[in-house]
Order: sequence, then C-alpha cells, then structure tokens
Amino acid sequence: MTALGISNQDAILKEVYTDEKIMEQSFGDNPFFAFVQKERQMMAGGRRYIQPIEFGNPSGASSTYEDAMTDNVISQYVDFIIPRKTQYQRVQVDHELLFATEKKSDAFISALKEFDRGFKSLGEKIGRRLYRTQGGNIGQLAIASTNTTTLSFTDNAAVFNFFINMVIQFSATDGTGSLLDGGDITTVTAVDHEAGTVTIADNLGTKISGVATSSFVFPRGDYNACLAGLEDWLPVDNRTSKLAASFNGVTRSTAPVYLGGVFLDGTAFSGLDEVCIKLTGKIGKYGGQTSHMFANPESLSDLELISNSKMRIVDTVTTNLRGDNGDLIVGFSGYKAIVGGRTVKIYGDRNCPSTRLNALQLDTWTLWHTGDLINWLGEEYTGNRLQPSQNRDSAEARLGSYQNLGNSAPGWNGVAKINAST
Repeated sequence: MTALGISNQDAILKEVYTDEKIMEQSFGDNPFFAFVQKERQMMAGGRRYIQPIEFGNPSGASSTYEDAMTDNVISQYVDFIIPRKTQYQRVQVDHELLFATEKKSDAFISALKEFDRGFKSLGEKIGRRLYRTQGGNIGQLAIASTNTTTLSFTDNAAVFNFFINMVIQFSATDGTGSLLDGGDITTVTAVDHEAGTVTIADNLGTKISGVATSSFVFPRGDYNACLAGLEDWLPVDNRTSKLAASFNGVTRSTAPVYLGGVFLDGTAFSGLDEVCIKLTGKIGKYGGQTSHMFANPESLSDLELISNSKMRIVDTVTTNLRGDNGDLIVGFSGYKAIVGGRTVKIYGDRNCPSTRLNALQLDTWTLWHTGDLINWLGEEYTGNRLQPSQNRDSAEARLGSYQNLGNSAPGWNGVAKINAST
C-alpha cells in the first residue's frame, strides 16, 4: 500500500495548475497589479535593484562665452536603491479532507481548491500593498475612544484590508518608530464592509497599552517590512516631511516633483472630471504622458454621473491580459476618455484608497522580483509543491514572493487627493 506523500500529491497539483491559472489567481480583480510591468532578470542576482533617474539636463548656458565655460552644470542623476521585500502564505489541508472531497459526488468543493485560494489571497495582498506604503499599515484609526472593540478608519475603504481571524498590531507611526505595547496583538472577529468597521476580540485600550484614537494598524509581521507602493512614490499625507526624509536612499526635497511625483489637492474641486483634467494637465507640464488612471470603484462611479460637459467619455474599454500562449488570463472593464487632449484609460481598482486618484504613465512602473512573482517555495530546486506537515496529519504548501515596486520617472506620474464618494 502506497502512503500518501509528496509524490502522489505533487502529481495531482501539477495537473490542476498551469502558469495561466497561477497568474489568474494572482491578478484577478487587481487591475494595477495586472497591468504593471513585471521584470525578473534584473533582480535575479544580488541583494537589490538600483533605479537611476535623470531629473535635470546640463545647464549653465549663457550669451557670454566665458560665463558658459564657467557655469556649466552636468546632468542631474540620483539612484533609488530598491531592496526586495518578502510576502509569504501557508496553505494547509488535512489528508482526510483531501480524500473525502476527491469525488464531485462526495463534496460541493474539492479541498484542493484551498491552494487556489492561497494563490489568490497572496496575489490580492500584493495588489493591495501596491497602493500603500512600505511602512505596512492597512488603516489609520478614526475612533472617538480607545475603550471599544469596534474600529473605524480615516478611509472607510480600509476595511477591505481586514479579514476574520487576522492578527493585528498597532503603532503611532507608519513603520518609522516601533510597535505599541511591545507588539502585543489582538484578533479580528468581524468585518462590516458597508459600515466601514472592524470588530476585535479585546477591548482596544485595555489590550494595547499606549494605543490612541488615531493609531495605525498592521497585520502581524508587516511593520516596516512591505514593498514601496504608490503612496511612497507619490506621497500625499505629510508630503513635505516624507520628501525631506530618505526614501530608498534618496532625499527628494531637492526636486520634489521630479523625484516625488505630481500632487494635486482636488478636495475643493467641483467634480471628479475636473480633478482628472487638472491632474493630467499638470503632469503634462512636467513632460509626463498619462496613459492610465486608477481610483476606487465607488469613487469612480461619480464619474459616470457627470454630464461630460468638461471631460468627454468616448467609450467603455475592456482590456484583456493574455499569457504567452495567447490564452486569456483575466480581463478588466473601464472607460476611455479624452482628458487634457489625451486619450486615457480609466479603471476602478478596489485596492485604491477612496481618497486617491492616481494618474500614471504606466510604462515608467516596474514590479521587480526574483524567482516567479508568486511561487511554490522550494519547487524550483526540489520539484515539490506540497509537503507533509511535520506535526499534523495534513499536506501543506508554502507560497512566497520577493518583490518591490520601482519607477523610472516619478515626475511623469501624479496623484490627487479627492473626497470619498458618499
């Protein structure tokens, strides 16, 4: 009798998964994550990737020969040092359950689907992080008192970062200080997405010493350990102080737009169409050519209600992402609009905070990674995708990703602070 082990389980998984299936689980419902360029080779060796950026041409021209010879200034360059960041996911299924759900007649869902969901979960987390900061926070509290088990946030859309049984920690800062109460934890017990609230297992003020009504929240292990997302490359809140601090080895306050992106406060504008037009025009002033815009789907719904007197929506657009063999992986629907004289594709991305509109020149962004973007840990060297758990009668897969987001021209990209849809 053959014992259940790596060999027979690995054979099953290789029949279930193809590269396209893995990509679908990672990219579905995450447009920016799906569209952003992904590059493995440049980061495959070494510890980090160096992203050089030119932000100034030679200067010092003068009508006077002697002054031109004296005042010449060389081109201005900086190097962003982009380290790899890790994300991991463990998926574990009891052997008995695998057997019990082998046949469609015996179960509604095969237990093997848990590995599908593991890929999907890790891909979705990377998709969420692409909009946020390397500090790792998933929401900033906005509560009246810490004497509570119900959490609300400065952005209601933050609740989509929380899941039942998630283990969370707290800090007064987004990854630049230390965790409160030595990193003590509590657990999420309920999530009300429509109300924008999260319920936790403990009274917050009693459980977490030093917590405040505006503290930041983190999944356990993510504090100051995540990839640098759009909120890092194109800062909004505390923009001046962030540009004056070192980011990937560069202090950006010397050229705040060319090194930190274009920023527009659109909270006082009459509508989202006006924000789109103004932001695109402002980016064009710096040489950027906006190709894509991303906003929270609920925020973007405001655009559908506009009469188009200012910004003309010329068509809907469906973009299909295909694999190397031409098979459809995933598709996204959005708008095609004339914005500031340019045709721009506009997509709703549920990972985008509800108070942000990102206008991007997509070919300037790259998600650098080593190994497969999301991979079965150890498969490339051992050939095995599953392994028996050491202290439980189960099989498990360990998934990992080693990546970070880079940009070759921050000044050709922009972000607007907008009012959340009501």
